[in-house]
Amino acid sequence: MEKQEIVQKICALYKSYGIKSITMDDVARHLGISKKTLYQYFADKTELVQEAVSSEILNKQKNFAPLSNNHVNALEELLAYYKVQIKMIFDYKPNFIYDLKKYYPEIYNKYVFIKREKIIDSVKQNLLKGIKEGYFRADLDADIISRITLMRIEGMIHSGMFTIDEMMSPKVFSEIFNYHVYGIVTDKGRAYFEKHKQELTIQ
Repeated sequence: MEKQEIVQKICALYKSYGIKSITMDDVARHLGISKKTLYQYFADKTELVQEAVSSEILNKQKNFAPLSNNHVNALEELLAYYKVQIKMIFDYKPNFIYDLKKYYPEIYNKYVFIKREKIIDSVKQNLLKGIKEGYFRADLDADIISRITLMRIEGMIHSGMFTIDEMMSPKVFSEIFNYHVYGIVTDKGRAYFEKHKQELTIQ
């Protein structure tokens, strides 16, 4: 079994059951390897957690990778970005995050910093692209709106105002998407959006 495969399986284990309750013995048993073999890959649990979080960060970055696409316009790109947001909400595991924050604060802070920076940068680049194309208003402050977008994502996850099922529903998705789009489009952007509205929906 390759190290990367081991790390991915451990990450999935932590996300399912939390970090604190999973011992090195549990990990070895789950992977079907000896504890001695496990320690050949990782010096201790802290290193194992670090590797698991690094794997999680890499997976999130891969989710954002296809969003910057020169073959689609900013509105189409924005839809793809919103779908990634929904996936992020669906994949959110409170036990994993709670344990990471409480028992491995340095790793948690790095994880949050990288995740936030990636979200903010992706939103900002999309806004700038839309402004250049004439679909988004030229007077937008891309920096402020990108941070507001991040705040909205984190608010939906932590506020308890919506259940996971509600957040995943096409109705809620549509309202959030429309709310954002109509706040940033020009007349040209609105005309395009209205014409292609049926296509720009979550599948």
